[in-house]
Amino acid sequence: MKPITRASGAGMAALVASALLAGCGGSSSEAGESCSGQKVTVGITNSASDAPLYVADKRGHFKEQGLTVTFQPFDSAAKMIAPLGSGQLDVGAGAPSAGFYNAVSRGLPLRIVADKGSMPKGYGYMPVMVRKDLYDSGKVKKAADLRRLKVAEPAQATATSSTLAAYLQTGGLKYNDVKHEYIGFAQHVTAFQNGAIDASLTTEPSATVAEQAGVAVRIASPPDFYDKQQLAVLLYSGKFAEQKNLGTCFMTAYLKGARDYMAAFDGGKLVKGAKGDEIVKIVTAATGLKASVYTAAVPNYVDPDGKVNVTGLKRDHDFFKQQGLLQGDVDVDEMVDSSFAEAAVAKLGNAGSAGS
Repeated sequence: MKPITRASGAGMAALVASALLAGCGGSSSEAGESCSGQKVTVGITNSASDAPLYVADKRGHFKEQGLTVTFQPFDSAAKMIAPLGSGQLDVGAGAPSAGFYNAVSRGLPLRIVADKGSMPKGYGYMPVMVRKDLYDSGKVKKAADLRRLKVAEPAQATATSSTLAAYLQTGGLKYNDVKHEYIGFAQHVTAFQNGAIDASLTTEPSATVAEQAGVAVRIASPPDFYDKQQLAVLLYSGKFAEQKNLGTCFMTAYLKGARDYMAAFDGGKLVKGAKGDEIVKIVTAATGLKASVYTAAVPNYVDPDGKVNVTGLKRDHDFFKQQGLLQGDVDVDEMVDSSFAEAAVAKLGNAGSAGS
């Protein structure tokens, strides 16, 4: 791939030195070599959207590829960017935010390699929520009703901001026609309870928790106004991406996990029987979620062939640019490296993409 951006000589030297000092990811694995004995460190947020990784681990797909995978928890995906950039972390995941693009523009060598969470029809796992008393009174039923109200997002300048902008547009509003409250998804339920927010974009399972607690109501689902948004992606560090065979081995296991996960759902609904039961058991054990909450929640979609919605990424990138949030230029096309997913699909066979 061509370089994403130009960085200063001193900056790139520091990045190279950090990568050399980090020493993770095992020895270089050239094309055609076995991945047996290789170690991979993967950043996770212990969220339900990490399901393909949990499934790949519990079902032995990483071991089948000869890999020893260590999951490293982070409070948020944003905190993975620096260790990914330095090579201290091999694989991570997260929403491509303005901060992510700014890090890349400064020279951090990151690659978007696969879908981890997108929202086609039936899989709108980040609904628009409104405080129940406002909904019941008839004050807030649609996008136009949100003008000057307090709307929660997890942080400033994330993909969620672009989602909100798309929803407000359906009501003739602009992004800054509402008051923005930046609160972590897990705190949205409490914020609704104490009246700190009027509406939100909240990911599952927090959306279902708020609904079951009777403090908020869903009024819209992203597929209805921003179909197939690429909300979360799988990332490779620059160092890990250079190890083509190793990266393909990891991707093969990941996609097997993604396919097992997606086989447990039909149009966004959990299927009855062994397939569904196994996914519930794996994900709830990994995250600590109650089975009753997970089974009621809307799942995230993961493309079984790892395909990334590049058009959606560009749309979000353009939103950040319009908001004046980007510090430098990056080429989104050059950041997406589909070669690992394509190589894995060549080994596994094409699964096809639901919701496409």
